[in-house]
Amino acid sequence: MRRAAAALAVLVAAVAAAVALRGGGDETPRDPGRLSALPGARVSTDTRFSPDAARSDSGRSVIATARARQILVRARPSTQARGRTLRARRFHGRRLPLVFLVRRSRGGWLQVHLPTRPNRATAWIRRRAVRLNQTPYRLQVRLRTHRLVLWRGRRAVLRTPIGTGRAVSPTPTGRYYVTDLIRPPDPHGFFGPYALGLSAHSPVYTSFEGGDGQVGIHGTDAPGALGHDVSHGCIRVRNPAIRRIAHLVPLGTPVDIARD
Repeated sequence: MRRAAAALAVLVAAVAAAVALRGGGDETPRDPGRLSALPGARVSTDTRFSPDAARSDSGRSVIATARARQILVRARPSTQARGRTLRARRFHGRRLPLVFLVRRSRGGWLQVHLPTRPNRATAWIRRRAVRLNQTPYRLQVRLRTHRLVLWRGRRAVLRTPIGTGRAVSPTPTGRYYVTDLIRPPDPHGFFGPYALGLSAHSPVYTSFEGGDGQVGIHGTDAPGALGHDVSHGCIRVRNPAIRRIAHLVPLGTPVDIARD
């Protein structure tokens, strides 16, 4: 069980706790060395839109980035509602962006998807506490057919085979978003040239060395395993595919994971 937990904890053990990545597949990979956290692809700086209009405009989604190192999230769009504080994480001494995918707006409030457990959790934040941007991109993951599709608006710009979680450690389904972009020092190593952390978390493993079982999308040094259920929850893609995705999608990009 300890080995299995180490194998899944991969991305979050590194990102959230700033420790070495230890797994994510059937075998524990070598220590990947010093990892680099990247800001993600650039997003549109045009803020002349409403969150609800942008969400329905040709598939565009709205991304909210906290202006400060922490932000108060509430159960309802009211200053009287119960709330809690989310803080930006640090990675090798660098503060990571605190990013949210916007679901809808109401007055001066935004309902956003959270990067925390439980999966698919939402909360309300003050609009003035964030910077808003939009992206035409979204990722669609199909577990049964082992395919990932990158959409730009209503046009598919990339289709690629994937490896997904095994039956005992399934990849969770639902709408999530990209929270982190990590670059391993060895582009030909276990995780390939890039790894994208998601707001999704494993339904099986809940903690390991400070991480919380975060699920990611990453490259692989074993492309022959793609097309099968082989991982402890993460989604593996070919290295050329993860390079293209990493250079196109910004943090906050929606990721829809379905069983079909």
